[in-house]
Amino acid sequence: MELFLTQRTVSLRSLIKPLVPERWRPFAIDVYLRGQRRYFSLYRRFFGPNRHYLAVAEQNNITYFPPEWTSVCLENADIVVDLETDYTFDLSDVQYAYSGHTIEHLSNDAVRRLFRNFYRSMRQGGVIRVECPDLDLLLDDYKCVHNNDRKVSKQMVAMFQAWINPEKGSVYDQEHLKLLAGIVTYFDRGHNKGLPPLCSAEEFHERITTLSNSEFGDWAVSLLTPEQLRDSHLHRNWFNFDKLKNFLTEAGFSGVVQCRADETRYGFRMNINRKHRSWCSIFVEAVKA
Repeated sequence: MELFLTQRTVSLRSLIKPLVPERWRPFAIDVYLRGQRRYFSLYRRFFGPNRHYLAVAEQNNITYFPPEWTSVCLENADIVVDLETDYTFDLSDVQYAYSGHTIEHLSNDAVRRLFRNFYRSMRQGGVIRVECPDLDLLLDDYKCVHNNDRKVSKQMVAMFQAWINPEKGSVYDQEHLKLLAGIVTYFDRGHNKGLPPLCSAEEFHERITTLSNSEFGDWAVSLLTPEQLRDSHLHRNWFNFDKLKNFLTEAGFSGVVQCRADETRYGFRMNINRKHRSWCSIFVEAVKA
């Protein structure tokens, strides 16, 4: 969640940067955020959340969260729930359900439970939209399956270089660990930051050249210790289209399709959709037939 909110702030700054002189940017961002919170509060006072629109891992009064959506999160939400526990949504007529960069933070059992609960709470013809990191996009790029520029891999390494900011020459100042951080991370209290689990460069390259993408994803998740899984909820899972399709179909959904970041195939309400992570993400929609 910390990285998620940081990325939202970075996205906001990228919008303001070309429009506002540098010395006025902190003031402009503060004014914008205050205005967003005020708008959210006023909307909720007069209209409240719409129980036909359900979004998980979204908090109220957070930048870019539309106030008409019903939020689900550990705190500061309309429905407060831990997605790793046994729960249900007290809803039965949801038209649109949304999950944006959430399921990679959950175990397989929790994702299956989430999709089942979405399905049970939705009306016939309801649409679910899921956005998450795309394992195939990252690994195929690194292995130069479709091209040789490694654009996605380089951007992932650069992002985690900025986030982790390892000391030069330290164990975390290795390219393979920065790439691995795009798949699995845990919160290290000693360093006070998210870090990837450790493995040697030799083992990393041996695994990535001999395993399928799915097998490599499972291997990466297996590097997290029980203690790291218990104490942190950063990236602990991987997804590609095939895995998402299997999980959604198991839950009862049909017509599972991959979409572009700015596209909906089933008339989804796109005001909650976010494109700033499309370079590393997969977007999938399905329906309750």
